[in-house]
This record gives sequence, structure tokens and C-alpha cells, in this order.
Amino acid sequence: MDYKQFRRRLCERSGAPAANIDALTEGFAVVLQRAFADMDSVAVPAFGTFTPVKHNEEESVDLSTGRRMLLPPEIRLEFAPSAAMLRRLGDVDEVIPTR
Repeated sequence: MDYKQFRRRLCERSGAPAANIDALTEGFAVVLQRAFADMDSVAVPAFGTFTPVKHNEEESVDLSTGRRMLLPPEIRLEFAPSAAMLRRLGDVDEVIPTR
């Protein structure tokens, strides 16, 4: 599902105009960005928990050229689904790659 489909479904279900949905999702994104920048976890009830994990800078070697590179530090998000979400999904045969 892409953002356009997400927005259309929210408009249909809530009866709110698209401009309101856009403002709400933009605000939600800002709140999430600030929480993750502060290394705070975000729990969404009946869905799961997003936890930021900081990875320090590391040195890497480019296999094609042999040059050494310094990769900057980064914050990656880990997701742990809630028990309610796992119950709703049941047995899922499809594996979704993380990258």
C-alpha cells in the first residue's frame, strides 16, 4: 500500500477531507522523527513497538577498488509486533525481507 491508497482509505473511513489527513500524517511523521532522534521507542497499541538502534561509524573496504571508506553513524529502526498483531496475522507463509 502506498501513501495515496493509505490516504484514500483514511478519507473514506473517517469522512475527513484529504487536507486534514495530510496534515495529520505529516504531524505524526514529525513526532516519530523527533522521538527516534532522541532514541525513544514508540509503541503503537495493538500493532507493535519501533525501537531505534544506533550503529557507530565503521570502516569498510570497497571490494571493487580496494579503497577504505568511513561509513557515518546511523540510526536504524527495529520493529517488534505486538501479541495482538501476531494473533491477527495467524500463520503467515510469506516472508517479507527487511532490506
